[in-house]
Amino acid sequence: MMKIVLILTSKDDVTVDFIVKELKDREIAYYRLNTEDMPDKISIDFNINNNDYRIIDNIKNVSISFLDVCSVYYRRPVLNSFSYMESINTQEKNFLKNEMAYVLEGIYKILKDKYWLNNVYDIRQAENKIHQLQIAKEIGFKIPLSLISNQSKSINSFRNYCDNNCIIKPIKSGNMEDSIAPKVIFTTKIHSEQFEDSDRIESFPIFIQNNIHKKYDLRCTVIGDEVYTAQIHSQIIKDSEIDWRRSQDILEHQKHELPYEIKRKCLELNKRLNLNFSAIDLILDQDENYIFLEINPNGQWAWIEKRLEFPLSKRIVDLLIEGGNYSVK
Repeated sequence: MMKIVLILTSKDDVTVDFIVKELKDREIAYYRLNTEDMPDKISIDFNINNNDYRIIDNIKNVSISFLDVCSVYYRRPVLNSFSYMESINTQEKNFLKNEMAYVLEGIYKILKDKYWLNNVYDIRQAENKIHQLQIAKEIGFKIPLSLISNQSKSINSFRNYCDNNCIIKPIKSGNMEDSIAPKVIFTTKIHSEQFEDSDRIESFPIFIQNNIHKKYDLRCTVIGDEVYTAQIHSQIIKDSEIDWRRSQDILEHQKHELPYEIKRKCLELNKRLNLNFSAIDLILDQDENYIFLEINPNGQWAWIEKRLEFPLSKRIVDLLIEGGNYSVK
């Protein structure tokens, strides 16, 4: 029986190209499942009575049995838009999308006992920023002063305590999906006039923190028991001072060696969240303190490998092989 590595993603996921190249170079059998191709280009064939679960790639003319999967790399699966079905209305398309979402959930359940990097349900739990900060604080990370509230009294008291030097950030993700004009909400410094309308403040909870003056942003890519840290020189350009992702310019990156205790805390955080991979955002403040901001259990990493030549794709493939007990001929 041939063992394969299954990659769950979409056609536009450039990061997975790095993994595919590494798998090819090592002659490791794999299948890249671009989930938006289901069910028109990739058919579903689940015989529950016979425990026979497989997909059929109608373009490549191959059949993939989930029994052959040794490990799973969960990246960026998306749903089919069903645009090829011109005769159905929006309501019917939404119904089909919902059905296909549950087919995907079924696939995750079928593969639950395989080695995952990372398991989708662990990713979903770890994405919660409230939970992240709680765990990071328990482990011993320094964290920013943080408040999530829609009580104007609490918010204004917090702002006063921070000398009105605060930032606001999304509670989950800053991505605003839109088929015409998608947007991103970045971490932003807040201004006093934004808090003059108490009714507006109390209409919805906001996530605010004290604004920490930093030397650098640090992106720590944790893979298994290794931590690869990129030092991002975010303070040399005004646009990137608060949120380095905002810069239109290419920021200088350098390799950064974390102190042993900070590295240990990064590994412990992954362990507590049951993750084999993560991208942890820290900052180094003006007093040389390492401060935890957040953890992305499915973060981007390809640009760091390219810029700093960290062996990230190699290490990810190592885990997929070792964790899945894949025997290379």
